[in-house]
Amino acid sequence: MTGLYTRWAIIVGGLLLLAMMTNQQYQRDLSTLSLATVLNSPGTSEPVRIQGMVKSGTLSGDVEQGQATFELIDGPTTLPVEYAGPPLENIRELKTMVLIGQLDKATKTFKAQDTALINNFEFVAAAYLLTVISLCWVLFAMSQRVMVLFKEIKDEKLYEPESDPLAKQE
Repeated sequence: MTGLYTRWAIIVGGLLLLAMMTNQQYQRDLSTLSLATVLNSPGTSEPVRIQGMVKSGTLSGDVEQGQATFELIDGPTTLPVEYAGPPLENIRELKTMVLIGQLDKATKTFKAQDTALINNFEFVAAAYLLTVISLCWVLFAMSQRVMVLFKEIKDEKLYEPESDPLAKQE
C-alpha cells in the first residue's frame, strides 16, 4: 500500500512543480501591469507590459510607419504613450492593447517598442485545472479499487487439494 501512496505523492509533487514553473513563466512573459502600478513604481531598466485602451481622439502620428502617440486609459488612470516600433496594423481608438516598453520618469511618458496579444488566460487555466483535478481523482479512485480487488483475490484460497470421491474414508 505504501507504493501506491509513494506513486501518488510523486505525481502530486510533479504537478505542483509544473504549476510553479507555469506561474513563473506567466509572471515573467505574459502578465501585464496596470497603468497606476507603472506610474507609482520606481523606474526599472527592464521592459514592462501594460494593458489599457487607446483614448478617443488622442491617436496621432504615422501608424503605418510604426510611429504613433496616444493616451492609454485604464479606469481613471491615463498615461501618454509614444510608440516607436513595428508598424501597427490594427491600432485604432477605443481599442484595448498590450504594450511593451519602459516608463520615462522625467516626462511620465511610456515609451513603447512593441505590442503583444491581450491575455485572457484565466478561463483557460481554470479549464485545465479542472480537467487535471478530475483526471487525478478518477485515476486515484481506480487505483484504490484495483488495490481492494487485489487484496480480495490474495485473501481467497487459490489452491485447494483435489478431493477424490472414490477414496476410502476412514
